[in-house]
Amino acid sequence: MSVVANYIPRDSFVHRLSPLTKLFWSFLLMTLSCFFRDPLVLAGLFLSIVLVALAAGILKEMFPVFKGLLCIAGLFILFQIFFISDGKTIFTLIPGTGIGRVTDAGLVGCLAMGARMIVIAASFPVLMGTTQIKDLVVVLVEKLRIPYPYAFMFVTSLRFVPTFMQEMDQIIQAQSSRAHRLDNKNFLKRFLSICPLAIPLMVTSVKKAERMAISMETRGFGVGKRTNLHSKQFRSVDALVCCALLLAGVGAAVLHFMGILA
Repeated sequence: MSVVANYIPRDSFVHRLSPLTKLFWSFLLMTLSCFFRDPLVLAGLFLSIVLVALAAGILKEMFPVFKGLLCIAGLFILFQIFFISDGKTIFTLIPGTGIGRVTDAGLVGCLAMGARMIVIAASFPVLMGTTQIKDLVVVLVEKLRIPYPYAFMFVTSLRFVPTFMQEMDQIIQAQSSRAHRLDNKNFLKRFLSICPLAIPLMVTSVKKAERMAISMETRGFGVGKRTNLHSKQFRSVDALVCCALLLAGVGAAVLHFMGILA
């Protein structure tokens, strides 16, 4: 069972919102993250995602996802920060040589790019963790008029992210029980020890794709017009939430153009 399936049955205000409302929230965050360059403002957007996960009661399940995104962003910053030469020098790894030079503009720019990446990626796990897959597909097809195959592929790709993360965790545990060392403190050696684990992950992914293809064929995927037994309605509370989100987004954009928020 995947990670998402463990906490979707919970009931909260966020769970009861229409998938269309949560999609609007997610894309609004993505849009705002492209506007702002200040790492503190972007950190505030990420904090809002954490608060939504807390309100939905899935913060504990989202913590490994957020932790992984922070690690990826940290690696991104580490690999980029030494290649930006604009700005004043803060420090140099090897003094007197110019090797490993870190500037104020490079630090702020890398922090902003890393924070922007986290904001863009962090809202989708919360969306998937509080929305049934079938409801999301129905909204994409009926409300947004997206062809069903494309909506299905989009949702399935998001749906399998936590599944692959869980598969990777199981592979790591299995290899660790066979004395495969993964706790090396040297980053390069640890990275090289994890690379071979991608092979069993690829094998299991291909097998899952084959099983899904067979299951889709037996259920008549793409044959005839598709109907839905249930359709989650867009209620008045969804309209109020969307209006509040829109006002907040417009207010943030206005403050940005006025120079108050960078």
